[in-house]
Amino acid sequence: MNIYIPYKRSRKDELRYCLRSIEKNFAYYDDVILITDESPDWYNGNVLVHKDVSSRKQLNIISKLYCVPDNQFIMFNDDHFLLKPLTEIKNWYEGTLSQALKKATGRYYQAVRNTFDHFGDVKHYDIHVPAILTSLQVHRVFRLEWGDNEYIIKTAALSSQEGEEMKDLKIYRPISKEAIEELTKDRLFVSTGPTGFKPQMIQFLNEKFPDKSRWEK
Repeated sequence: MNIYIPYKRSRKDELRYCLRSIEKNFAYYDDVILITDESPDWYNGNVLVHKDVSSRKQLNIISKLYCVPDNQFIMFNDDHFLLKPLTEIKNWYEGTLSQALKKATGRYYQAVRNTFDHFGDVKHYDIHVPAILTSLQVHRVFRLEWGDNEYIIKTAALSSQEGEEMKDLKIYRPISKEAIEELTKDRLFVSTGPTGFKPQMIQFLNEKFPDKSRWEK
């Protein structure tokens, strides 16, 4: 099974550490493929070329996944860092959409709301970990996204699945390296927001993943 990463170059350098974490801690895949038309200069892996189609984040992501030729694949995001050895990707979720609505803001809130209105109070799969998706699931969400409303993609795709619960961990603001180490000591994944990917986080990731991956020149 291949890993596909929808990628936008305006992001910072999270992708480098995402790839290093995959190579160090996960061996059960065939290839890693970026979906983008603007891969980083240092990247020497495979690319599925696809441009963004909208200013809508969710629509851009689902349109990239729609181009994946595989019947089943692993979706990773470039800010997912795998901290420990892993033998199996599961469809992880945290709580339900009604719980997610209480924490969501801005356009993401409306995407969660739309998903809740369409699918009901299903499990919230849009946490910061990879997921296994099928082309059938992706095509179903793609048809929804071309309407006027945005939906959160993994939850819309996996709404009828059982899954396994996992507490999400995304660091949104600068904190000390010691605080990062404390937060992540029992975690399988960590993710960062744009304001969380700061020198302290980069130092933490460099110590976790000091070696270049096969996808770096």
